[in-house]
Amino acid sequence: MRNEIQIELQPVQTKRASEEIYNQIRQLILDGEIHPGERLPSERKMMEMMHRSRPTIREAMRMLEREGYIKIYSGSSGAVVQELNVDNAVQSLETIIQMKGMTIEEILEFRRLTECEAARLAAKRRTDDDLERIKTILQRSESTIGNAEEFMACDMEFHVAVAEASQNSMYSIMLQVCRNVLEKSLTEILNRGKKSTQKVRYELILDVHRKIYMAVKNQKEEEAAKWMTTHLIDAESDILAK
Repeated sequence: MRNEIQIELQPVQTKRASEEIYNQIRQLILDGEIHPGERLPSERKMMEMMHRSRPTIREAMRMLEREGYIKIYSGSSGAVVQELNVDNAVQSLETIIQMKGMTIEEILEFRRLTECEAARLAAKRRTDDDLERIKTILQRSESTIGNAEEFMACDMEFHVAVAEASQNSMYSIMLQVCRNVLEKSLTEILNRGKKSTQKVRYELILDVHRKIYMAVKNQKEEEAAKWMTTHLIDAESDILAK
């Protein structure tokens, strides 16, 4: 059984008590006052410290679990702090985008600005391992033509690989957020029209992916950015045309 961490929590006075409890505990985790693997105080203790009811404490715990900060276990283990990772960050940002009601146009505009610069930096900073990964994804993509879901999975991998080749992890994080929000729309595009039309669309996407790869491989920064821009503008036109 994990030992319960000893922390001081302040009484909550506001009407939106669950959010304040969430914020208190979240900040302690971010500040390193509570570490991954440590168990939070029991519900009863938090009720005493924060002068709030069990339902309010539980709602705050559910909020923390949804955002990936803790894992709630049944029985005596209680709520245990989790190791924060990229998936947690992506999920949190997706939630914010959905709650703020951001438009597809806003997301597409942001995506184009970030991905084109990521492609430029990838051409400048890529390693041999980066190139091998991108090449492998391209080869695998060719075998998924006709299967929208599998092709889109490879497409996502390709874009993430290019972003990671920029050696700036913010690009890959933000790209995953945008792509996850747009995933349904992107998959629908591949399934539009007759089989012959769909095949042409697959080939066009692969062709521009190959051009981006060659520009990155040959360290042609402006060319990499140009082909990524062309690629994303085409995707935007398809998404907004529906």
